[in-house]
Amino acid sequence: MPLMLNLVTEYGDIVLTFEPSGPRVGFAGWDEEASDMTIGDGIVIRVASLQAVIDSKRAADRPKDHRALPYLESLLEEIQRNG
Repeated sequence: MPLMLNLVTEYGDIVLTFEPSGPRVGFAGWDEEASDMTIGDGIVIRVASLQAVIDSKRAADRPKDHRALPYLESLLEEIQRNG
């Protein structure tokens, strides 16, 4: 089981994982499709692509990931439809 930190905030859940499951390996594998997001007072963070998160959840093959996949997949379809 990879090292993970699950946080619950007033804005939603945050999951930090240090070795995610799936086909992407290391920072470079995840960074390739990631994007910058500005939060707070100009703080910029890297955010994994939705496809990378979906792939990781499929690979992890846990019940909670199976429950999340339909929503994440429909969100990805909507994003792709709307460009």
